[in-house]
Amino acid sequence: MVTYLESQAKNLIGELYSNNRLSTDQYNLIFDALDEIPLLRDRDEELEKLWAELEDVPMNPETEELEGHFLNWGPGVDRDEIWQWFDKRHSKGIAYLLYGNAVDRTGDMIYLAYTKQLCKGCESADCVFCHSGECRYALVHGEKPKVTEDQGCLEYAPKF
Repeated sequence: MVTYLESQAKNLIGELYSNNRLSTDQYNLIFDALDEIPLLRDRDEELEKLWAELEDVPMNPETEELEGHFLNWGPGVDRDEIWQWFDKRHSKGIAYLLYGNAVDRTGDMIYLAYTKQLCKGCESADCVFCHSGECRYALVHGEKPKVTEDQGCLEYAPKF
């Protein structure tokens, strides 16, 4: 499967080659590199090395922005932007890189993300499942709360 970026890169090197701005050897080298399918293990190892390097880059603890350079990012870049980059590329995601120790918590993170989608706004501030206006029933029970038009939330539990 060719990604959009791979397709764009191949079009660009084709254009450069047809305009005699790349030699045949250069064209073949770049094209072969784009066509190569890396093993997930190898790619993950490289990403884990980069993740370790990121730990050495100074970051402002108050703003969570870089204070130095890392790969293509410079000072002022928000940490989340870099984390999203890693999350898209590592086979086990950012959760694995953050918590590592050979424990794959990706399944837990997926489950939490799924159940969080089931949580909706909540108007019952005195309910034990209400947290800052958001229902957390699904995070506790793993299912959507039952709500009817005439009775409201059937899972309502008052705070004592």
